[in-house]
Amino acid sequence: MNESRPQPSLQSPGGAPAPQPAPASSSRGARPPAHLSDELKDIFEKAAERAKNDLAHTGKIRPTAFFVYTDGTMKVVSLSYKDDLHREILIRRIREKASAENVSEVLVLTEAEQGRHTMTVLSAATAATRIDYTYSKEAKTVTSWKIIWLDRPVRNVFLNGIFDKDKSIKGFTG
Repeated sequence: MNESRPQPSLQSPGGAPAPQPAPASSSRGARPPAHLSDELKDIFEKAAERAKNDLAHTGKIRPTAFFVYTDGTMKVVSLSYKDDLHREILIRRIREKASAENVSEVLVLTEAEQGRHTMTVLSAATAATRIDYTYSKEAKTVTSWKIIWLDRPVRNVFLNGIFDKDKSIKGFTG
């Protein structure tokens, strides 16, 4: 895992596409679901703003994990791997990091296929958003950015097995 600014590519170094979360079937729009806490809404907004800043600097959105701690700090980790074996190791390292560092929330930014369209999705165990954006390569600026809250969480391979239903990290007893 690279704990630095995401790299400017949407594919892993080996050329394999990023793992795809399951497509979402519907969206709520600009308003977050009522069951989400204000704290979690803020976390999503901070992660989305970080992705927007990276897009403005690099011209691309890279698969990224956001580790959120109880004190409100966030670590950002680029998700890059060479092949399926490295992807499985990365998934295991995400779980280990979440458990060892007492992470309160993990969000993952990836792309998902929905029909013939690709969408950018920010996923957590209890919520997900779709990010619609336009980037002008000529002006090197983000010309539009909209966060659309989805009705339910989007499955993501990098989040598998991190949190159980009561939001505690599996294997963590602290």
